Amino acid sequence: MNDFKVGDFVRSHTDDVFIGIIIGETHHGLEVAWHDGDFTYSENERTMFHHEIQPSDWTNYLYEAFSDIICP
Repeated sequence: MNDFKVGDFVRSHTDDVFIGIIIGETHHGLEVAWHDGDFTYSENERTMFHHEIQPSDWTNYLYEAFSDIICP
C-alpha cells in the first residue's frame, strides 16, 4: 500500500472528482468518507490520490468525518 494514513485528504481517481478523508482501515483496504456523504471501504493507491484540501472543498460530511477523527 502507498503512504496513506488515517486523516489524509484524498481525491478519487475517477472522471467525477470526489474529495474524501481516510477514516480507517479494513481488511479490504482503506475506509474513506467522501464529500457527498458516501463511505467506501476498499480504497487504495489505484483508486485515489493525496489531495491538499482547499476551503472550497469542505462539506458538512467532510467536516463531520474530520471532527470525528480529531475529537473521537
